[in-house]
Amino acid sequence: TGRAAGLLGQLRGTPAATRMLMDGVKVVAQLEERTGVEIFVQTGSLRVAETPERAGEIRDLVEMGRQIGFDIDHLTIDEVAQRLPYMQTDDLLDACYCPTDGHLQPAELVSAYLTIGREQGVVYRSGCPVRDLEFSGGRVCGVVTDQGTISTRVVINAAGPWSYLVAGLADAPLQTAALGHVYLTTRPDDRHPVDRLSPAIRDRHLRLYSRPESGGLIVGRYGSEVVQHDMGSLPDDFDMSGLSVRPDDLHVALLIDATKKRFPWIDERTPMTITRGIMTFTPDGKPLCGKRTDIDGLFHCSGFCGHGIVQSPVIGVIMADLVLDGHTDYDIEAIHSDRFFEHPELQTRPDIEAACGQMQAAYYGRIEDGGVGSTDNTSEGEPTT
Repeated sequence: TGRAAGLLGQLRGTPAATRMLMDGVKVVAQLEERTGVEIFVQTGSLRVAETPERAGEIRDLVEMGRQIGFDIDHLTIDEVAQRLPYMQTDDLLDACYCPTDGHLQPAELVSAYLTIGREQGVVYRSGCPVRDLEFSGGRVCGVVTDQGTISTRVVINAAGPWSYLVAGLADAPLQTAALGHVYLTTRPDDRHPVDRLSPAIRDRHLRLYSRPESGGLIVGRYGSEVVQHDMGSLPDDFDMSGLSVRPDDLHVALLIDATKKRFPWIDERTPMTITRGIMTFTPDGKPLCGKRTDIDGLFHCSGFCGHGIVQSPVIGVIMADLVLDGHTDYDIEAIHSDRFFEHPELQTRPDIEAACGQMQAAYYGRIEDGGVGSTDNTSEGEPTT
């Protein structure tokens, strides 16, 4: 949605996942050429480490990147301070820099999708709640909405935090949960200027990410405190922009407390806005993309754990491959939508929500093995709901 922070870090836990995001940047370049609008802002990105364990993550990440020819290298702490004079650096042990990273501008990206879709004959129906799915002979055949029934042989469930409700219309659980998230955006401050092309930052020890925004700084935090949302209880006309934040909200207080440890000039008195949104998490931190094996024509595309915007360009290609050809050249074993079917402990809503909450709580807190043989974590990172 337009509330996404949109950070795009391409290097992931495996070459296959890295390739997906690198190809996604190429798709965005094509969108920019067709629409004449800047969507990807190439700022570069920095990972910083202030503990030996986090420094080990960075060493592994740089080694893997070099092995696959990805542009990444260590920076000295002095070099980090020169690039980001507004950031506290004297506690850092190591840092790495990816010059080809940056962030996507969510509104511009979605606008490009809409524009090009309309050119190709796509019809969008907004304010049109889905009430049911129709089936015949083991396959989907229609979508029941408030504006009538749409006959179709293919349905892609890309309903974000509502996706588990859509899956329920097919009498099957979807292993996603709707979890809250907040980030802050400071106003421009002449005493601490933030250049438009300043690198994005990931500080996993403090559970922080940041990037420049309109002369200020976006800073978000993946904390261990989890807020679950019951999407079925929300009204049909619910809009993310209607989510309010109390001044004494615990999550905001924890965010500001962590932020001022890395950016000491930001505190409770700093002029800022707080953005609140809802992300869609899965038990293993990876999305669910693919065909329902027991129902022809029904596909899931959800659970991006805050990475929906940045993964959407290449995921769109993958889903088109699966719908049109029945297969894709990308390695999607780690994100296939049926991977939890044989997990009896993940079939009820309370169990699913508990597992997703545990994943979100540990998202930035766990120490990663970033080596080539490590388990892929395609969704490690920032909110892009």
